[in-house]
Amino acid sequence: MKLVPKLTLMFILSTSAVLGVNGYLRVRREVGLFESDRVRNHELMIRGIAHAAQEVWRTDGAARAIKMLDELGSAGKLQIRWYRLPGAKASELDQQILRLQPGRALTVTRSRAPVRERCTYATLATAEPVTGAISLCESFDAQDAYVRKTVTDTVITTLTLAAICALLSGILGVWLVGKPVSALSGKARRIGAGDFSDPLRLPHNDELSALAEDMNAMCEQLASAAARVEEETARRVAAVEQLRHADRLTTVGKLASGLAHELGTPLNVIEARADMIASGDTSAEESKDFARVIRAASERMTRLIRSLLDFARPRIAHAAAHDIDGLVQKTVDMLSPLATRKHVTLTAVRRSPGATAVVDADQVEQVLTNLVVNGIQAMEGGGQIELEVAKVVAQPPVDHGGARAEYVRISVSDQGTGIAKEHLPHVFEPFFTTKDVGSGTGLGLAVAYGIVRDHGGWIAIETELGRGSVFQVFLPKGEP
Repeated sequence: MKLVPKLTLMFILSTSAVLGVNGYLRVRREVGLFESDRVRNHELMIRGIAHAAQEVWRTDGAARAIKMLDELGSAGKLQIRWYRLPGAKASELDQQILRLQPGRALTVTRSRAPVRERCTYATLATAEPVTGAISLCESFDAQDAYVRKTVTDTVITTLTLAAICALLSGILGVWLVGKPVSALSGKARRIGAGDFSDPLRLPHNDELSALAEDMNAMCEQLASAAARVEEETARRVAAVEQLRHADRLTTVGKLASGLAHELGTPLNVIEARADMIASGDTSAEESKDFARVIRAASERMTRLIRSLLDFARPRIAHAAAHDIDGLVQKTVDMLSPLATRKHVTLTAVRRSPGATAVVDADQVEQVLTNLVVNGIQAMEGGGQIELEVAKVVAQPPVDHGGARAEYVRISVSDQGTGIAKEHLPHVFEPFFTTKDVGSGTGLGLAVAYGIVRDHGGWIAIETELGRGSVFQVFLPKGEP
């Protein structure tokens, strides 16, 4: 139920309750006043009748007085008669009448089916023994009719006032509350949708119009803040892309030193075969074989150089379903020359064949490259780095949020020096490094962490000083 109907209904109910209580009290008051007036009138009337009957009794005798009373009783709605008191077996009422002093009146209510009546009694002060009393009785029909009329009038008045109040509250509610609140609600929905234009102006100078002005001022501030956020976001995205590109170029420099040795062997082969062909000491068949060897060596160098250039070239992120095992193997193939120079062996292990995730392949390769290079640098005396792919069900960390779900986990295990406990909270911070000056920029892990978070995942670390570290990359599981 909307606000205006609620307010109208509450106003009607409260008004009806107040009018109903007031009507009930009014009926009780009117009935009480009517009853007290009737009792007082009856007592005054019977005293007057008793005084007249007493005078007739003294002058004309008892028979004449009783006859006068009977004549009065037949003249109207009031039943006036001589009530004879029994000599024996007197009822409680008769005993009360016998104890009644002359000049006093006794009023009681009697019910004789189907009639209910009020009776007032008075005795006479005579020289003769009292054998009866004057009785003045009136049925409750008049009082009941008065009560019904009063109740009916009160109900009609209450319903009429309630209807008028409902009509007025409905009209005023729609005019003063309904329309302004509806306009404010529409403005709030537009704000929620990101539309901060079209200021809201309400005609009434009240709290709702003040709220509308506050919402307009809030929209102006939100529009300004949104513009600043958009500008800052664009700057941040550009800075992140530059950071990632710079990190890739740094990695390329490291890879180049490893590729120099890898390119040296095919270059020596090409040079030796070319010298033998140029000397003319080879037969035509040998020359063909040497040419094929030279071509194979050239193609090998071309692939290595193209792979290096592709890795270094800046690209726009394109997420799609990829086989993570393939990306891991591609990274291992690319980094093997650098690892060999450092006496490090790279191996890839498949725990869950067919593990796929919706990712940007180049960015995931960059993450793996950064983690592998970081592991190589942590093993100065050489060793082994193992990359393992598995499908797992995991609970995201608190800062990431979310429920347990299926993820593709890429584990990069090294046999390096490990990470000190005090350094763990800072390993993913930009420019944080424990290497010697000039040995690292401190951007590799920060870039890797940012890429994984952009893909909806996270990186966990297990490390032990002197034993090595395991970097676990969790990526949301996707379908090919």
